[in-house]
Amino acid sequence: MPSLQPGTPSAKEAYGISRIREDLKFTIPPEAVERYGIMGNDAVVLVTGRRGEGGFGLIKKDTAMKSVFSRYVEQIQGIDQVNWFNRKAYTMIRVVDGRVQLTRDMLQAYCLEPGSRLLVVKSTTITMSFTPVEIWARKLAKHGFNEAIKNIENLEEF
Repeated sequence: MPSLQPGTPSAKEAYGISRIREDLKFTIPPEAVERYGIMGNDAVVLVTGRRGEGGFGLIKKDTAMKSVFSRYVEQIQGIDQVNWFNRKAYTMIRVVDGRVQLTRDMLQAYCLEPGSRLLVVKSTTITMSFTPVEIWARKLAKHGFNEAIKNIENLEEF
C-alpha cells in the first residue's frame, strides 16, 4: 500500500481511488478487502466521517460489533437504510464481489454524487476511509504536502 508522502512518519497509506459509478456502485480496492478481511457477502457499516465533509468510514460489521460502534450498529433498522444517531449517518450494506451498491438516500447522507472520486485510506485498524479526493487535496495543501497531492493522481482507480 503506497504512502502518500514517502519518508514522512505517520503519512496516510492509500489503497487507491474508488469512483462512484452512474449505477451507484463502487469497488473496494482489493488490497483493502484483503487487509480488512472482507469476504464475499459480508455486511459492512458505513458511518459519517467528519462533520461537513463528504464520504464515510467503512467497517466490517463483525468488527464494528466488537468496538465503540456496537451500540449504534445493533440499533440499525434493516439493511440498505440510512439510520441517524447523534447526527451521524449509519448504514448497513452488503459487499458483493468487492463491490457495494449505494442508494440515492445514502449519497445524500454522505454528501456524495455519481462520479465522486473517493480516496481510500487506512484510517484505523478497524476502519477504512472513503473521502472525496478534493477534500484530501485541500487538507494536504494546507500543510504543504504537495508531493502527496501529486501522488494521489498516481493511485490506481477502481
